[in-house]
Amino acid sequence: MKKSLTRVITEGEFLKLAQQYSQSFLKIYNFLRREHRPYTRKFYAYLIEESEELESFLDDHCARDNKTWYFFGELVACIRNFAKIAFILKHVLNRYPSYDLNDDEGKTFVAEANNIVAFLEETILSLYEEVKNESLRLGIELPKTTLNKGSFTEISFQKRLPYTIDEEDEFDAKKIVAKIATQYLNVVEKFNSFGWNSGKSNVKDLKDIIPNKVNEEKSRELMFLIHNLQSTYDHYIRRTPLESQDKRLKSFRGYISMPLHLLSLVNWLSHLYQRHINTTSYGSASRDISAIIDASDILDIMMNFVMFYTWRYLDTGKKLSNDILGEYTEMDTCELKIPKNLGFHLRPAALVARIAAYYGTKLTLVVDGAEYDASSLLSITLAGGLIARKGYKTVVFKGDKRALHDLKLLSQYNYGEDEKGNQAILPPELSHLWT
Repeated sequence: MKKSLTRVITEGEFLKLAQQYSQSFLKIYNFLRREHRPYTRKFYAYLIEESEELESFLDDHCARDNKTWYFFGELVACIRNFAKIAFILKHVLNRYPSYDLNDDEGKTFVAEANNIVAFLEETILSLYEEVKNESLRLGIELPKTTLNKGSFTEISFQKRLPYTIDEEDEFDAKKIVAKIATQYLNVVEKFNSFGWNSGKSNVKDLKDIIPNKVNEEKSRELMFLIHNLQSTYDHYIRRTPLESQDKRLKSFRGYISMPLHLLSLVNWLSHLYQRHINTTSYGSASRDISAIIDASDILDIMMNFVMFYTWRYLDTGKKLSNDILGEYTEMDTCELKIPKNLGFHLRPAALVARIAAYYGTKLTLVVDGAEYDASSLLSITLAGGLIARKGYKTVVFKGDKRALHDLKLLSQYNYGEDEKGNQAILPPELSHLWT
């Protein structure tokens, strides 16, 4: 019979370990009590590191499976979450002037953000007061020393090194900008498809929003998509002659970065709310956490600040994307065969409309000189009826070269149907039609 590799230790033995591993984390309490706010990003980075270290130690020893240590573990986890949120918001505030946003409400955003930072600072201190009380109850001796304030001096974002690297060669930059703008429109469409209420809401109406509508999974999905846009922009567009020539592009990157950071806040706030505040975890710990952190405050911040401004910046970025696409899109025409036997009925019409929607640029069917909107199912079927009556075997499409490329490929596969009108497999190059 195999012996277990895990040894169960007594609470007394664990206390000796906890005394050793908690000292750096507890020194931060002394610092918070003695230093005036506001705290810097550098401080929050340190707080995140120390809270993660202590939380890992507690989790390694299953502290939150123990009645005596459960609440202490929850307090450490909450502080870690608040530190993450504060760090991201501080980062946004420090970088905000460099994003070149055409933001009429910039002052309002900054003022609201600073108010939330103050709330976060107060809450972290309140949580640390409970950590102190819980430490004394558990028998942990508090450290006498504190942290060096000079270690957390913020580096001003206004200071920078001079450019000494030659500008990148223009690598078909206009096509890449058009691609990024198209994908940005798809992100906005995905955001809207979640049905997130982007206006100001009464907190009483938000109690069931997490996780039913807003959750970590959805925010991470959008963050992944937007992060790819930012990476593509930075790799191909930054420091190119095109970026220097077109001042809109730096602003466009700002409208990529702001939603990315704000969605990261959604991720951490929803995690904090669902895992640590509005929970039915062991014993009275959840009630004790709720006594320190009002759940309605977290919902208010997330929906009436973070989600509200995420939508505002995405909406303005959408308008800028359309403006950029109008200039950077290469237009062309092509003549293609119509779907065999059944023509442009629902399935092929829907695939054509999806291509038009994916690229977000104007795409039309031209029949007898009249143009039909290829992004509209109704418009396509109207054109399809005329094509059938006239007995035409081909149709002309006019629009974005990228969309026409996909339509040519779609036509080769008979618009996703076999000759009997059954669904057929499309090539991997058209996989974006199903996402």
